[in-house]
Amino acid sequence: VIMRRNTIFLMEKNVEYIKEFCRFFENDYNVLCSSDGEKAMEIYAENNTGIHLIILDNNVCAKKRCEILEEIRAFCDVPVIVLMENEEPELQIMAYRMGADECVSGEISFPLLKMKIEAIIKRVYGTDNFIKEGILELDLDKRTLKVDNEYIDITIKEFELLSFFMRNKHAIQSRDQIITAVWGINYEGSDRVVDSLVKKLRLKLKGASDYIHTAYGMGYYFELPVKETA
Repeated sequence: VIMRRNTIFLMEKNVEYIKEFCRFFENDYNVLCSSDGEKAMEIYAENNTGIHLIILDNNVCAKKRCEILEEIRAFCDVPVIVLMENEEPELQIMAYRMGADECVSGEISFPLLKMKIEAIIKRVYGTDNFIKEGILELDLDKRTLKVDNEYIDITIKEFELLSFFMRNKHAIQSRDQIITAVWGINYEGSDRVVDSLVKKLRLKLKGASDYIHTAYGMGYYFELPVKETA
């Protein structure tokens, strides 16, 4: 699925709230939504490289918020806003410890929620539709790659892989996590397809090939060489 840059995923059990949310936000954002916790995680896994912020209700059907937060944080660092039915400090502290970026009342007005969403997206992704790391520049709208200011031909799968790495730099991604992010949750082939794609991508990155590191026995991760992090 190819999405616009600012994509919000609403995990919310109240179907009427979902309808109202979509009516308010769909002109400014691409909105994905689910009222079922298990289905929500499938949708997230299928589309994660295009999702920029998650809004999570207290309970999405039988699946508890803390379980969903834990699953998301095991996968990547996408920003998460939690809607709180009860704003007791202890519950908010627990949500933050589980990886929430912000806790807000479930009664928050949509205009105020929009301001919070915009602030988080601006802080995390910047104002442009680009990801820049070292000599690499990904245009998320045009789906193009520049290496040291030179455009490089790149396949959709290579783009998805590099985007996934760059969005989650420093975090080791297992082959299974990479397969879910790039090929989807229903992929049933060999996990060696990951090694092949990484090899092809490294060749295209030229002087930035060493940005993708191998964590032997675990997977791969994206990190700039020390000399370029300053």
